[in-house]
Amino acid sequence: MTTQQTPPAFTAQAFADFWADPDPEAITPEPFVPDVVGYWPDTEVHGVEAYTARLTKLLSLLPDLRLELGDYADNGEHIFVRWIMRATGRHGAFEIGGVDRIKVGPDGRIVENRIYFDTKRFERLSGYELPSAG
Repeated sequence: MTTQQTPPAFTAQAFADFWADPDPEAITPEPFVPDVVGYWPDTEVHGVEAYTARLTKLLSLLPDLRLELGDYADNGEHIFVRWIMRATGRHGAFEIGGVDRIKVGPDGRIVENRIYFDTKRFERLSGYELPSAG
């Protein structure tokens, strides 16, 4: 008899570990519920495929992108993470801050993520428009 293993619950540490050295190949569907919703300041995406594609596109634009974990809070259902992004864009190295509010389900998988940062500042500093949602 084979039992399906549930991935470990998503945590602020999992966020920090991934974004310390993000690998597009490591963006897999396991941490997400199938109908995950991502709310970026400029758009929203629905479903694992659209959500992971958005992350992959961002990393293809900025392959050296790193997020440093700042403050965080976790009440079991919501994880709030303040982060500092560092990357190299068309205008050279830049830094910008933001916050993610990640909602996890009872099984610990990501149900929703609301990402907050100044997109105009990101675009001005990086020299790139944010990738489209599709």
